[in-house]
Amino acid sequence: MGKYFTGADPQSREPPIPAGKSSGSPPLYGLIVIVITLLCVYVIFRGSSLFNPGYRLIDHIFAILLLAAEAFIIFHGIGYLATVIRVNRSQKAAQASVFTSYAEPYVAVIVASFNEDPAMLEDTLVSVANLDYTNKHLYLLDDSTNEDMQKGAQALAEKYGYSYVHRATRRGYKAGALNDLLKGLDEKYLAIFDADQKPVYNFLREIVPILEEEPKLAFVQTPQYYANTEYSPVARGAFYQQAIFYEYICEGKDTTNAVFCCGTNVVFLTQALRSIGGFDESTVTEDFATSLRCHLAKWKSLYYNRVSVSGLGPETLAGYFTQQTRWATGTIGTLKKVVAAFLRKPTNLKLGQWWEYSLSGSYYLIGWANLILMVCPIVYVLFGVRPLIASSLYYLAAFVPYFIVSLYVFYLSMGIRGYRPRDLFRGQAIGFISFWAHITASVAAALGKQRTFGVTPKGAAARLPLRYLAPHITLFTLSLTAVVIGIYRVVVISDYVTLVNTIWATYHIVLLGSMFYFNRSFRGYPDTHIFRDWSETEPEKGGVTEDV
Repeated sequence: MGKYFTGADPQSREPPIPAGKSSGSPPLYGLIVIVITLLCVYVIFRGSSLFNPGYRLIDHIFAILLLAAEAFIIFHGIGYLATVIRVNRSQKAAQASVFTSYAEPYVAVIVASFNEDPAMLEDTLVSVANLDYTNKHLYLLDDSTNEDMQKGAQALAEKYGYSYVHRATRRGYKAGALNDLLKGLDEKYLAIFDADQKPVYNFLREIVPILEEEPKLAFVQTPQYYANTEYSPVARGAFYQQAIFYEYICEGKDTTNAVFCCGTNVVFLTQALRSIGGFDESTVTEDFATSLRCHLAKWKSLYYNRVSVSGLGPETLAGYFTQQTRWATGTIGTLKKVVAAFLRKPTNLKLGQWWEYSLSGSYYLIGWANLILMVCPIVYVLFGVRPLIASSLYYLAAFVPYFIVSLYVFYLSMGIRGYRPRDLFRGQAIGFISFWAHITASVAAALGKQRTFGVTPKGAAARLPLRYLAPHITLFTLSLTAVVIGIYRVVVISDYVTLVNTIWATYHIVLLGSMFYFNRSFRGYPDTHIFRDWSETEPEKGGVTEDV
């Protein structure tokens, strides 16, 4: 028997449903049908409202913007509902092989580092070196520009038996470093870990046999798990935001052979990488772009939903925004490649794969949608701009049932996996306040601007200066002003249209206000080690289950 960490909160005592189970599916299916029905009603209402009399030019402009924002959210909402249905209906769930082959093909195990704290790096190097796998070659790919960090990394590599690799230039950043190493590798497989990711001892013994059984499998991706959620509210919020992705989203992509590499906790077939020319060096999200190359070349991918690697989430808001900016820039930039590939040869991928890549590639445009949704109630209450002209009663009748049931389906589906609504709301809140990072990143990507690769900062750091939160504070202040004026109008003249907009502005205040909760200084970790000893974690304390 072996223990494994599930995707549930490490501090939650509610056991999640392991991958492949579909407990609660029948009522979930019924609710999804209701959501789709209510969505159709709302779409008809919104479409017809554009033709109501009374719109001025400025009203029409904001009406189109609001409709575009809602359409974007509906598009991704449908994507999530479809994913939940596929995951619960699918019997496909990657499992560790019961009978593994005696032979162990050689694996190049790579730890990628860039100006990382030697203490944290050492923990990872020890963990990787202790992998229970005979035929492994250890490599420390160090792209550090800080001379002291470089010397420290080299000393650690020698101490723990790693081949130390350092380049004179940083061409292609992480992708370039991997490609330079790839040229001289003889190993059949290539396992990649970031500098803060610690695998359990049997990681390769579980993953390599899966690759061995399927010759056309380019890579197997496993989830990320943050071990520092109790020390940083940002890490905790980021954990819950990513939970949605590593639970249903990745499993859903797996059913259509559209799983993409996440840059760490992944094992590649070396031959597959060489056949596509290596990792894509044109973007800071080489993982996503390289996955597209693999799928276009008819390689398969697989998601193994078993948390076997423990890492660190961003600890401050500055670190989180840095991470989100990098992901958004690279992902939206790759979306252009997705569109170009589709226009060149639509049959290169199956319909389900194109669908998944369009969802993933466009996701970080959510910043624009959130900005529009925040601005519309403000311009109505403060300036009389009307993005939607319709009866407030009809609006409430069309929207409220759809909103409540769809939100309930989301929390129910994640609850099946062991996640609590209040914790998921943390993830939603920190994702919402990332709107400005997503917007600036999307503009940079649209203009083709190349951003330098920035590692998510780790360790003690001060809170983010308020001047960097100017867009957030401005919208928070304007929303608060709209709420005060809106309440006055509702009380004095019983203006129900203003009431609806006031409620929306209040909702946005709550979400924007979370920036004060997340924006804290981080003083580092206590003397005790932040990574749990996985072999001794109690099931009721750590979200651990037994796998026979």
